Amino acid sequence: MSSRRLVSLTESWFRKNQRPLPWRDGYDPYRVWVSEIMLQQTRMEVVLGYYERFLGRFPTVAKLARASVDDVTAAWSGLGYYRRARMLRDGAIDVMTRFGGTIPKSVDELMTIAGIGRYTAGAIASIAHGRRAPIVDGNVARIMARLFAIEAPLGSPALMREAWLRAEELVASSKSPRDFNQGLMELGALICTPRNPSCGKCPLRTHCAAFLTDRVDALPRPKAKPATRELRIPLYLVLDRDGRILMRRESGQLMRGMFHLPHGDTTLLTGTPLRIGDSATLGTFRHTVTNRRITFEVFAVSHRPRTRAREYAWIDPAALAAIPHPSYVRKALRLAGIGK
Repeated sequence: MSSRRLVSLTESWFRKNQRPLPWRDGYDPYRVWVSEIMLQQTRMEVVLGYYERFLGRFPTVAKLARASVDDVTAAWSGLGYYRRARMLRDGAIDVMTRFGGTIPKSVDELMTIAGIGRYTAGAIASIAHGRRAPIVDGNVARIMARLFAIEAPLGSPALMREAWLRAEELVASSKSPRDFNQGLMELGALICTPRNPSCGKCPLRTHCAAFLTDRVDALPRPKAKPATRELRIPLYLVLDRDGRILMRRESGQLMRGMFHLPHGDTTLLTGTPLRIGDSATLGTFRHTVTNRRITFEVFAVSHRPRTRAREYAWIDPAALAAIPHPSYVRKALRLAGIGK
């Protein structure tokens, strides 16, 4: 089958079956950019709960560039992978200082902006500006592996190289790069899923090498999974007479700048574990951070411990929405009957 035919089928399918996602209303470059950063390593249903709220606080690239790191990471709290939020703000500053507040159209210029790599540049260029730029994420790589029977394992450099070559060849023959690239992503999300794909609904099935050779479940070949680490970490709930919570600001790379409850372990966080006296167990809950499966045990501390003033702060629970913090903090507070 010619590249043009495959592209045409994808474009036509997308126009009929696209989901009404908020960034598809007008395809404003800034809104497309924010959506692409949020969608990295985060499920669509989670992103939809944060997207409009984030844009409500930072409706333009200029507003985002003027915001503090704390304001941006606070609005991002709960989405995880907080480096994305910091880099998005850095990128907004780049756009304001180097491009006069206008997000550029070319992939080459976009890739000079902080936090924008090849995929995000291609997404902004094609979806917002209609440029014939390829994109390859996990969904697209899976589709290419099945369409063209690429034998390299999922996530491998060999698969990504071949997927990028195929994507570039296909988008070059598209009438609407916006529709084609979004069509690929939409097919990967809704039809050509990792498990139990809906091949009977796929517009490309009669031209798919994996479908025609009954190898859909075998392609792409699986990658070796990183070992899961099981951790158990104590968290300490310390309240002052005004009901404020003692929290510690993280300085490590994983969650830099985020406020956490004091902890009794350094496996996940940096700093010296808090030494406490009498405490009572409030309960436990499970939480996952990358490949770490953590059981947090929450303790109520009856006496105020000694702390280094620069590392710790007393936070009013009512103001927590304005403070950057990981989602497990709210889980711990709910366990203690504080907040929603």
